[in-house]
Amino acid sequence: MSTPSESQSKFYFDPTLPIEAAPTPPSTWYTDPKFFELEKKHVFEKSWIVVGRTDQLPDPGCYFTGDLVGNPYVVLRDDDGNLRAMHNVCRHHAAVVAQESGRACELVCPYHGWTYHLDGKLKKAPHMGRVENFDRQEFSLPPMSVREWGPFILLDLDGPLGGENNPRNLESDIGKMIEPLECLGFEHMKWIHRKVYTLNCNWKAFVDNSLDGGYHVSYAHEQLAEGLDFGGYRTELFERASIQICESSGKDQRLGEQVAYAWLYPNFFINRYGRMMDTNLVIPLSVDRCQVVFDFYADYDDVDEWNAKRTIRKSIAQSHAIQEEDIEICESSQRGLQSISFDRGRYSSKLEQSVHAFHKILWGDIQDDLTP
Repeated sequence: MSTPSESQSKFYFDPTLPIEAAPTPPSTWYTDPKFFELEKKHVFEKSWIVVGRTDQLPDPGCYFTGDLVGNPYVVLRDDDGNLRAMHNVCRHHAAVVAQESGRACELVCPYHGWTYHLDGKLKKAPHMGRVENFDRQEFSLPPMSVREWGPFILLDLDGPLGGENNPRNLESDIGKMIEPLECLGFEHMKWIHRKVYTLNCNWKAFVDNSLDGGYHVSYAHEQLAEGLDFGGYRTELFERASIQICESSGKDQRLGEQVAYAWLYPNFFINRYGRMMDTNLVIPLSVDRCQVVFDFYADYDDVDEWNAKRTIRKSIAQSHAIQEEDIEICESSQRGLQSISFDRGRYSSKLEQSVHAFHKILWGDIQDDLTP
């Protein structure tokens, strides 16, 4: 094994060490803006990232927008109902074109009125006067790869529509997760509610916390812990995903017989329990801030029926309480990571296999950009 260079040592992580012998990554992974820039370039601009739900785009013309590590995007159904995603940046002077979400027959930039068809092609560039060497085809909104998986919409920022630049094959990334999740009926769940939280911590602090095999649950989530039987907790690791399964103790009817926590690298969680499911999308905002988008689903035929509404309301309230506890934990960890007293910790070889796997994948994505 080669010795890391001086430039590597600041961020170095040895993926060859087994979890029993491995230290955690250095605190610089969570506090250094340079590492955050590496993640933007090699993780979030090159991975399949969940950005929304299929029910947000029921008809032609429906669209929603977002921003992923400084890249505005728009996802929509074109006139023929085809799913499309484009960089939401006007080709004139780079203003954001589509705003928020809604329904439109064309996309009009609010700055100078440049107008685009729903397939991204430039339709109108007003008041340009005489312009030389202006090829309208070269001024379309740049497309990106977009896919549907069950109720989710994913995009690849630097993968053009129908192109060959996708660094990852989506089917290979989600393949091992499909069967266990389909057995839990996740594709047929109905979306019912969204909650958004902003945390003063690095995005990985939240991911680490969610992947720790229930390690923190007994200490931080007393009510949730009573409903779980940790004796049967098990973790399945895949190439870029994992599923953690825990049997219910029977003390919380909301959880059903079994709870499943699925994770798709780098930042998406699917939590399935009882007749409910929630997803957590972790969006980096800066090196020490992130946003977590919770979408709640239910498998009731009639979500407005009294018993269903009661269960849903209770489940969302309990989830909110748990999330408030997790925010406190993650922000506390972020403060500690900035201490001069802390560099690296250690893993629980019994419980933190998913955390260790996450760090190995991340290191594999960014290490080539560090000077040998």
